[in-house]
Amino acid sequence: MPSKLLKLKVLADVPRTEYVDPSKQSRSLDKGSRLDFVRMLRKSAKVEAPTPKRAPKVKKTFNAAVWLRFLTPPEQPVSLWIMYRDDRGEFAVMVDEAKLSTGTSTMLSGCVTLEVQGEIAYMKACCGGTRDGETFAVEELYVQRHASEQAATNQRSA
Repeated sequence: MPSKLLKLKVLADVPRTEYVDPSKQSRSLDKGSRLDFVRMLRKSAKVEAPTPKRAPKVKKTFNAAVWLRFLTPPEQPVSLWIMYRDDRGEFAVMVDEAKLSTGTSTMLSGCVTLEVQGEIAYMKACCGGTRDGETFAVEELYVQRHASEQAATNQRSA
């Protein structure tokens, strides 16, 4: 769902290490790829316009959880969202939603699969359903790549 349609409060930015492939992170350590980059910069500029390549859609799965504590219990359901930007634009996916009937704290958690085109520019954990002026605290928050997917990317990079 496009994030423009939602009123979300950003809880935290997700570290790049969680959504960038390890092979792309370690490329700068490879001397050959650094030299290729320098050679590319030294080439003379060509007049022909490059044809834009459309990156294929890739599914990435993440586990996410947050503990929220409210000063007073909210009247409406609250939800945990993952917001991200890829080549198509900015999108948000709901992870979990809960209505606090008693108590002032709740845990929202779940597993989401994002259909990403190109690379993810950024990813944020957000809260939905809170009203302006409503006071709450984030006790604990994590977003990480799903274990089976993480093992598969580690095998490819080794």
